[in-house]
Formats: sequence, C-alpha cells, structure tokens
Amino acid sequence: MKIYSILIIVLLPVTVEAQQRQMPKRELELEGVVNFRDLGGYTTTDYRRVVMGRVYRSGDISQLTDADMEALKRRKIYTVIDFRGEDEAAASPDRLPAGADYLLLPAGSANMADWQTFINGRSSGKEVMIAFYSDVSAFKERYRPFFRKLLMLPDTSSVVFHCSAGKDRTGIAAALFLYALDVPMETIMNDYLASNYYRRAENEKILDEMVNEQGIDRKMATELVEVNSLYLEATFNALKKRYGSIDLFLYRELGIDEAAKFRLRDKFLR
Repeated sequence: MKIYSILIIVLLPVTVEAQQRQMPKRELELEGVVNFRDLGGYTTTDYRRVVMGRVYRSGDISQLTDADMEALKRRKIYTVIDFRGEDEAAASPDRLPAGADYLLLPAGSANMADWQTFINGRSSGKEVMIAFYSDVSAFKERYRPFFRKLLMLPDTSSVVFHCSAGKDRTGIAAALFLYALDVPMETIMNDYLASNYYRRAENEKILDEMVNEQGIDRKMATELVEVNSLYLEATFNALKKRYGSIDLFLYRELGIDEAAKFRLRDKFLR
C-alpha cells in the first residue's frame, strides 16, 4: 500500500503593515512630523505605476526641523496644500520651504480641533467618524482646488498635502487621487489603513491624553484616532448615493473629466 503525503498550504491574510514593508519605501522618517509618506509605487489596473517622489501625504508640518526642511528641499517639495480649518492652521502654522506655493483649503473643517463637538449625542467613536466621512457637502470646495493644483504641478517639483493627523481629510484626498489614477480599490484602502501603522506611537499618546485628561471613554477614543475601512467606505457610499458613481462626482464637482484623468495619469504614472 502506497502512502501519499498531502501538503496543505494555508494562505493567511496579509496585514497592512506587512504590505507596507513589502512595498517600495514610502515613509519619510522626519523628525518633526508623523505620517509623512510618498504616494508613489502603487500599481494601477492597467499595470502602470504611480511615480515615486512627486506626491506626498502627511500630518501637521508645523514642527518640521531644519534637517526636515533640507529633506523637503532635496525632494523639491515646493507646493503645500493644507486641509486644516482656519483656527487649526492659525494655531499651528505650517513651516514652509522657502518660496513655497501654499494653499489652505479649510472647507468643512470648522471646529475640527474640538472633539466634544463631534462626540455629543453620539454613542460610539465609529458613529462619529462614519457621520463625518458621510458628509460630502464640502468636498467640492475642499478637493476641486486640490486637483487643480495637481494638474498644474510643474514636472520639476513635488507636492505635499496634509491636515492635522494626516488620516481623515488627507486620507480622503489620497483615496480620490489614487482612484482618479485608476489604482484598485483594495490598494486605495490599504494606503488609507496604513495610517494606523505609521501613527501607532502617536495614537497611543493621543489616546492617553483623551482618556486621562479629557475623560473620553477609551473605546470611543480609539475609534476616533484610528482609521477604519468602514469610514472610507462611508465616503465612497455617500458619493455613489448622491452622484450615482465616483466618476460622476469627480466630473461634476471636481472638474475631472476623461481629458483631466488622462492628464493626471500622464503626469503621475509611468
């Protein structure tokens, strides 16, 4: 009697952290900022690749050091797009490269620094965040100028866009940008969720402050400071419900028609 051995291979899900480690290095390990990373290196559905070193996403850049400024200069980052509200930006002004083209896009960001404004009447952090992500009323004012800047970006320079944590308003901007480039939704979601990986130490500090100093329940606080696939899905679902599709939203509100998509892809894909 022959005895056959059977090899069973169990495919475990690949974590976002593992995927980020396997991808081209995209985090800029700067001294004065968290979650500063390159949006390049991702593959589109037609197997092109987003160019590295052209478009960066980040958290608050008000505390950049001199060494950080040199790092930005080496990467020719001369355009800065700030999604924070006017009060946020005034309280912590960006430290900008010399001669930088700075654009503040505060639409929909009033009172963002006040957690209690969002928490009141909500039973969970997830409820708070899903409500925030589902409100697309300010997207035209916030993201239309963003895409205009991308389309006008000189080929010899780079851009960074950011908010305070670099995860919500910035996360939505990154998702819309990658979508317009025809990057698969799974990849878009993984880039979004990677904020939990790059912000893990900073999130712990913020959690302790929210719990110990502000008296916020730790579970709720965790759901507020971390990103969750449900949040970004809420944005895309809201856009589909309101406009019929993401592409129609891009066209009607942001001015991204097929010609603009071609220009974006020609500029940022190889």
